[in-house]
Amino acid sequence: MPISSDVLTQFNHLEKAGALDALGDLRKENRELERIITEATLLVSYTDVSSMLDYVIARFLDHFIPEFLGFLVHPPRGDALRQYCYRNLKETDETIPEQYYDLLKNYFERTPGRISFEQLVETFGKDTFGKDILTLNPEMVFPMFGIGGLYGIVFLGKKIVGGAYSELEQKYVDRIIRFLSVSMQNGLHYESSITEPKTGLFTHDYFVRRLDEAIARTKRKNTGAGILMLDVDHFKRFNDSWGHVTGDLVLVTLAGVLAHIVREEDCAARFGGEEFSILVADCSPVDLMMIAERIRNAVASIRIPAPDGSQELSVTVSIGARVIESTPGMTSLILIGDADKALYRSKNEGRNRSTLYHQGLLMRAMMKASK
Repeated sequence: MPISSDVLTQFNHLEKAGALDALGDLRKENRELERIITEATLLVSYTDVSSMLDYVIARFLDHFIPEFLGFLVHPPRGDALRQYCYRNLKETDETIPEQYYDLLKNYFERTPGRISFEQLVETFGKDTFGKDILTLNPEMVFPMFGIGGLYGIVFLGKKIVGGAYSELEQKYVDRIIRFLSVSMQNGLHYESSITEPKTGLFTHDYFVRRLDEAIARTKRKNTGAGILMLDVDHFKRFNDSWGHVTGDLVLVTLAGVLAHIVREEDCAARFGGEEFSILVADCSPVDLMMIAERIRNAVASIRIPAPDGSQELSVTVSIGARVIESTPGMTSLILIGDADKALYRSKNEGRNRSTLYHQGLLMRAMMKASK
């Protein structure tokens, strides 16, 4: 069907007026909005911060690669700031100087919204920011707002290729960081609800929940797993001799040892007082005892300075181990009770040792093989 001259004339008028270009831009913007809504829906489905950041990194890879990306975050519990830094979108040990956090926090609370680092330098003066942050070569800075106000700052470096960030790219980063801000704050609040404030390890309730899941998985897939119960030897005597502050330092240091040794799929918790528990996934009885011994030796190597500086103090732990079996009627209460029995056997046989709970000839053979 031929196109009438009136339609062609109207088309030419629209083209000359730039209306068609504007329509194309609107369509492009609409596609970007649809994509960010889809990505935001997936982002808010994550509950842990590391998964959220992994997702955001993957999305950035679809668009561009910044030289540096850094998150400076104030979690809901405690005064210590957390940092998550990336070089070329790969994790790095680089850090953002924390002394700038309060300065930028005050600025963004007055003037919310992204800003170029160059504008920040102009606002505060060139002598405000030292080489410690200039070497990171930041291009833009974004605030992270959640319930209660600002709780984080994001530093975005220059693009590796492609010149400056386009307005569309800046809007994209701004939008995804807004969604990330809400998701991350929820994740941090959830994390604080399942971790113990003094040591940072998981709570007893969360440990039991994970243990119930491990029991169900063992029964369903017949996979191996186990638990360890740890108790600091003569801890009351240690507290009486050196004070509760030094005793707390021992617990925090011991928790750091556990966090370093256990794998991501395992679960280390403070069971109560000076007692700790660990869920070890995908392990045999021999593996379980090897991990127990690794922990015991690592704790024995801890050195804590005495309050008066006169000497270095040390502690030991006794450990009870229990394999998780697919036995009918097996419960978390039974497993913890059995691991406690093995722990008390370690105590009764001289402390500073690991004992595997066993019943019957098979478990005795496993215990012998683990030595």
